[in-house]
Amino acid sequence: MLLPFIRHIHTKTLHPRAFIKKYGLSQPQLADLLGVSIGLVRTWFARESPRQPEQRYLDRLAEIDALLEIKKVIDEKLPPHLQELFNFNNDSNS
Repeated sequence: MLLPFIRHIHTKTLHPRAFIKKYGLSQPQLADLLGVSIGLVRTWFARESPRQPEQRYLDRLAEIDALLEIKKVIDEKLPPHLQELFNFNNDSNS
């Protein structure tokens, strides 16, 4: 059941505009997440002649989205005692 789910979310492409809407990010946060300049990100959101992101950035956003979707499933399906054991919902490492 998990493998088809992973295949589905990994093949899903999100444009940066959809990604920031889905996760409530700002353009500077997106730039930081991808390790690119804010200037490059702004070209993707330009009102006139927006530039299409390179495939490597679309692939990276798809990977990040897949990981976040998997985490969501884990948070919903994993029993609390196992979440605690693996520290999935603990902000500190202590």
